[in-house]
Amino acid sequence: MSEQPTFDNAYEVIPHRNFTLPFNYVWDRANSRWIAMEKGFGGSYLDNITFQANSFIHKFGSNPNISTQVSNTNPQTIWDGSSNYIFPNDNGENIQVFSSNNSDNQNIVIMGLDENFMEKTWTGNLNGTTPVDIGNFSRVFRAYNDGSSNFSGTITVEGANDYAKIQVGNNQTLMSIYTIPADKIGYLTKYSLSAQKSSSSTINFTAQIRTREFGKVFRVREIVSFGTSHDTQRNLDFPTCLQPKTDIIFNIVDSDGNNGAVNADFDIALHDLT
Repeated sequence: MSEQPTFDNAYEVIPHRNFTLPFNYVWDRANSRWIAMEKGFGGSYLDNITFQANSFIHKFGSNPNISTQVSNTNPQTIWDGSSNYIFPNDNGENIQVFSSNNSDNQNIVIMGLDENFMEKTWTGNLNGTTPVDIGNFSRVFRAYNDGSSNFSGTITVEGANDYAKIQVGNNQTLMSIYTIPADKIGYLTKYSLSAQKSSSSTINFTAQIRTREFGKVFRVREIVSFGTSHDTQRNLDFPTCLQPKTDIIFNIVDSDGNNGAVNADFDIALHDLT
């Protein structure tokens, strides 16, 4: 594979040199010729990050009931549990899964990280309300129904605390949290926040996007205002860099009305460390 060409300034880039082709050309100085510019080459910082990514994570979370009692010190995470989310122990915990309905015996997939913060997936069958051991996890960030029938009850994945829930009718977790595996580096490239309420009154919310590097404390990286009458979506031209083992969480810290539902989704580009 030949080495990519270099260029110093705009005089060595020409837009649409061949007007029948929808891309720019760049001057290949070593070979004295114009060549088509690849996506991510000489483009924006975001283009380069997405072009070079090894994989992508898309997360969606929802909290169906936010009250006016939320604050910086009493946040509610945008996840199915409608509470401030607590992550498992960094050393891992023995995790179990069960349903609130004894008829649930479908196949379920649970995804997270092991005690070394490497990606881990467990697949098996529910046993109704009887807990099923799924092994040691340091993080749990997704679970979904892998069977042929809907869940009848609420599914709970728990250790010392509840770490994932699947509400009736969803067949999948809806949780706006994620942790970068130990062998990856992540870049938050975009996110969106929305809200709704059954009545006509407007509710306004404030969300904080917080990250925590391994062994450290959570810190606020973005503060976002949105409401039932106005959504927010942001594409980050300069994505937020997330080091290996970094937790990211979306929390609601202010609400001027009760019983509003909020949603968040975000994308992370993952790069291998090697």
